[in-house]
Amino acid sequence: MITGLYSAASGMIVQMKNQDVLAHNLGNSLIPGFKRESMIVRSFPDVMLEQSYAGITPSLEEPRYNHAIGRIGTGAGIDWVYTDNSPGVLQQTGDQNDLAMVGDGYFTILTPDGMRYTRNGSFYRDAQGYLTTPEGHYLAGQGGGGYIQPIRIASNEFTVDKYGNVFEMGFDPATGVPVQNVVDQIRVVDFVNRDLLQKTGNNLYALEPGHEDQIIPPRQLGVSQGFIERANVVPTTEMIYLMDSMRTFEANSRVLRKIDDTVQRAVNDVGRVS
Repeated sequence: MITGLYSAASGMIVQMKNQDVLAHNLGNSLIPGFKRESMIVRSFPDVMLEQSYAGITPSLEEPRYNHAIGRIGTGAGIDWVYTDNSPGVLQQTGDQNDLAMVGDGYFTILTPDGMRYTRNGSFYRDAQGYLTTPEGHYLAGQGGGGYIQPIRIASNEFTVDKYGNVFEMGFDPATGVPVQNVVDQIRVVDFVNRDLLQKTGNNLYALEPGHEDQIIPPRQLGVSQGFIERANVVPTTEMIYLMDSMRTFEANSRVLRKIDDTVQRAVNDVGRVS
């Protein structure tokens, strides 16, 4: 009976966290490049025993569930919250400052806390001509000699090709003919294991320290100017998940109250008989 209390209570806690995740997805569904999150739930003993006894009885087939102590059904636990890195739909804006990743890769952003990464290609050109995020962080270019630097564009008009090369409009000093001058190439990177990326706010990601060897060139590089990548969140689907989570929470709540009433009656009846 007490085990039932733990099971119902842990189920409520899991659904509270799940609702937070779903609400976060809905709240950011209009942010370009946002990637939805999803929660993985396992039985609480599996989560606990993995932390305490993982590796005692290793198995090549199912090492995750192969423990020296048996499994006991005492509720649910949160395994982890993972980021769905599937691409979003491209939306045409016609703004030269908007860039979308087509395929793999992340834009590199220079911040006071170090390099960050994002799929949000909604950039601005500040008074000095630097391409920045809405928060004022610089979009990084490859620079020269391996030196990463902000991208500065002197001309009011510029173009970006599919390889991330940035061209600004200028004139040939000898002939006066309009020409395109290469400014820089946008630094686009990908990662061997994207699960090592941690959200740091403002739709930016940081790579876990010590894993710089995970940075690789994109397998399929494509940059599209005048487009943005929409969030990979479908609001109607998230609402369905949210309503389902609320129903599960309410069901666990009713079970918890019933068990509590049963325990209370048992205690009172036993006390009255004795």
